[in-house]
Amino acid sequence: MRTFLSLLTLGLFVLAVQSCGSPANADKKTELKTAIKDMEDSLTNIESDPMKAAKIPSLTNIELINRLLAYYHAFPEDTFSSECLFKVHMKYSDLEAYDLSVAYGDTLLQLFPKYVNRDYVLESIASTYDVLIKPRNAEKVKFYYSLLLNEKLDKAKRKDLENRLKYVDMPFEEYIQRLN
Repeated sequence: MRTFLSLLTLGLFVLAVQSCGSPANADKKTELKTAIKDMEDSLTNIESDPMKAAKIPSLTNIELINRLLAYYHAFPEDTFSSECLFKVHMKYSDLEAYDLSVAYGDTLLQLFPKYVNRDYVLESIASTYDVLIKPRNAEKVKFYYSLLLNEKLDKAKRKDLENRLKYVDMPFEEYIQRLN
């Protein structure tokens, strides 16, 4: 029954998104943003109770991802779409779907090169490749940390990144042991 309701909700949501080409784009933007906010508020409310948070099904998070992506697909150049992509990036990471997380993070960086939290997304992607995705891809780690060095960073952060890049071929766990 839950699966049926989830599929029904998703189907209705897709229908709403498909009608976004109509002259009522402003209404559709508002509808989609409201649907996202309602879902985020529900999740925040549930997550405030650790007992309830442990019971949140993955489908609930997937529904939020679907709503975020629906907005992005309907309005790909809208600045709110950058926030949607950022949240999708983070949600997939929370769900341990790291390949999808980095894919959406990369999409965000490509489509919105001046994104306000660009440094955070670069670091998130780099550290995901460095620690979480197996087998580890040192070239991707190097690529994203190098991009991060092009951002405005404090001296300590820059020094840490430069040092990490010196030993980028070393797995993160070994690198940490080396530092200690």
